[in-house]
Order: sequence, then C-alpha cells, then structure tokens
Amino acid sequence: MGVRGWWQLRLALARHRWTWYAAVAGFLLGVLGLASTPIGSLPALLSGVAGVLLSVILLAPEWWALRRGRVRLVRRRGVPTPPLTAPERLVRLPTDHREVAWCRPDVDEALPQAGATYGWSNKRHELPRRLAAHAGPILTARVHRRRTFNGRLVRQDDDLTPSLLRHGEVRLSRTDYYTLLCSNYLFGWRVLDRATGATHLDGSRLPFAEDGRLLPLSQSRLANVIGVSTLALTTDRRLVLGWQQPEAEAATGGLAAPAGSGSVDLIDIHDRPPGARFTDFIRSAMRRELMEESHLAPHQLGNTRVLGYFRWLNRGGKPEYVGLTELAVSSDDLVGTEVQLVETPYVQGLTHDCPLDLELLRREPDSLDCLPEDVAVAASMPLYMCLRALGALLRRDDDFFRRLSRPATVG
Repeated sequence: MGVRGWWQLRLALARHRWTWYAAVAGFLLGVLGLASTPIGSLPALLSGVAGVLLSVILLAPEWWALRRGRVRLVRRRGVPTPPLTAPERLVRLPTDHREVAWCRPDVDEALPQAGATYGWSNKRHELPRRLAAHAGPILTARVHRRRTFNGRLVRQDDDLTPSLLRHGEVRLSRTDYYTLLCSNYLFGWRVLDRATGATHLDGSRLPFAEDGRLLPLSQSRLANVIGVSTLALTTDRRLVLGWQQPEAEAATGGLAAPAGSGSVDLIDIHDRPPGARFTDFIRSAMRRELMEESHLAPHQLGNTRVLGYFRWLNRGGKPEYVGLTELAVSSDDLVGTEVQLVETPYVQGLTHDCPLDLELLRREPDSLDCLPEDVAVAASMPLYMCLRALGALLRRDDDFFRRLSRPATVG
C-alpha cells in the first residue's frame, strides 16, 4: 500500500489497538533491560526474561488479531430503499437497477441561480458508538494490502432545498477517507464477528432512520463526504471519459465515469474560503478533479456548470454533485493525454472522443441511448446522473441546447 499508506493506517489503528502497541513497547523495554543487565546479576536477568516472555504472551494474540482481523465483511443481498414524500424521487441506473440515487428535481432547477454561501467548521463529527466500536477491525479488513491513504476530505452537514439555495448557508466540516470507509462505504456489507459469526452491524441500515426514511444530512453521523463529477465536452462535442480500476473502492471495476469524478478535498476549502458562493465552491472542486484525473491544464478548460444534486444510496446516502465543463480544445488535441501517475490506482485509462447524441439526450434524458452501446453498458452511476441532469437542462433551455448542438470554434 506504500509507505505513506502503511504509516497512516498504523496511526489510525493506534486509537483502536493500543494494547498491541503497549505489548510491543513492553517487549522492547524488556529486551533493552536484558541487554543492559550486568553479567552475574541473576535476579535482574530473570526479571528481564520474565518481562520479555510476558510481553510475547500479550503480543501474540494481539498480533494475530491485527493480521487476521476480528471481523469479516459479507455482501448483503438487495438494496433497501426509503419511503418518499413529494418532490423526492428514486433514480435507478438503467443497466444495473441495484444502483439507486435519491434526488429532488426542484433542487436541480434551483442550482443555476443559487445564491447560498457556505460555512466551514474544523470540528469532526464522531461516528455512532455502535460503528466506532468496530472501526479498528473494519479498517483493518478494508485497507490491509490496498493502495490507499487517509486523505483529508470535506463533509456536507445540510441537505439542499430550494429555500436554502436561494439565501441560506450550507454547512461543511472536516472528515477523512478512513472514516468514509468505515461508514458510508459499509453500505451493502454486513460486519460479522469472525469467531462467532454474529452480526455486529448491517451497513445498509446506517443511512436510514428507524422508520426506514433516509436520514437528513443534518441528522446523519456518517462521513457524508461530498462527491463531484463533471462531464468534459470537447469543442467538437465529444465526451472525455475515465475508465475506473477494478479495485477502486468507490465503484465496480471497469466502469465508465466522467473524466472529472472524485471527492471534495480539504485543499478546495483553502482555495476558496468560507463566505463564497456554494456553487462556486463546488464548481472549483469539479475543475480540480477534472485536471487531476485527466491531466488537463487550466487553459484547456472553459466554463463549468453545476447541473444537479443527489444522494447515492449505494454509498450510504453521501451527497453528490454533477456538472458540465466545456473544454477549449478538440478531442484531436487530447490524443496522447494520459492519466496522471498519482491517479492510476483509481483510473486505468481515458477515452477522449466518446460521441454524444445531444438531440436524443434531450428527448430521453432518463435513457443511456445517447451513448455508444459499449459505453452505455459500462456507464457508472455518476456518468448516468451527469447525463440525466444535462438532458433535463437541454429540455428547459432551448438557447443552451442550440448553442451546445453547434460545434464550437476555437481561434
């Protein structure tokens, strides 16, 4: 997993496995005591040997538990869905109905004119006790031998409503990737005791209240990291897509995703301080993700629009934003552009010239027929939700549809 990931995992586990580290410290002190024992001092020698043996006795089961893990994760069949009240909707991925998004069309329509700002808190939200009690073993099971590190991410503390978007403040706070692994990304998994087989918790119940409804973000204590995805459209109206690695934690392997798709990072807060417009903040995060994953330069990016918002049930109801970035270059100009080295654990390759039928997308925004068949069958939920939001906008805005339908000229 690399030196950075190994060190971050050990630091995270130290909070949950202090007895293991205490046993290691005791063993090292015992060895040091033996090495410094004067020759012929039998009581001191016996005392040192006893200390080392006691540490080994304490260390062995802890070491075994750390290596083997005290829990195992088992896939859960079926995806529970919440009851809805107007104007809430559930959207299913056409090629995989197990992938489900919760959304509100009135929120999507309010996003383009949103004047809401955002507030920032450096305080971390603690996980629910029933989840925090098993966070160490869960982390061991999920991160061991993976190429990953504990990135610092941004949590959303409020659900969006048209009223909040008009004149409110969206609250954000700090979290990290390991907390995301131990909360939202447990959806679809049951945590079982390895020794007894008993169920510690069902991750698919975490985003819901007792009555089955989806908890508002203000009441949820999961990581709820903000996800962002933006379609990249070239001047000759071709999509730039990223093909995800099979081992990517946040997606089924080999799926096609928008070229800019990822999580809002703490660096996005530093680049755009609190008090700025919330949609400008989200737009900035989308552009950063697009440049990082697709190896694009700032001058190659045109305007970015925030098109929609949803909560991804398969990711524990985490908030997701979708958008469109019009590039200032053609698909031919991007030939030879490769995925950045730091992104290769997550993105295995790029497609620079995916055709997009805008007329068909406008007519049938809930369909994937606007894409070539080989891309449509591999479409990820973020790609589908991006296209769906773009299709809805094309329906609402005739001028925008006419402009986007004409290949742009770059001079």
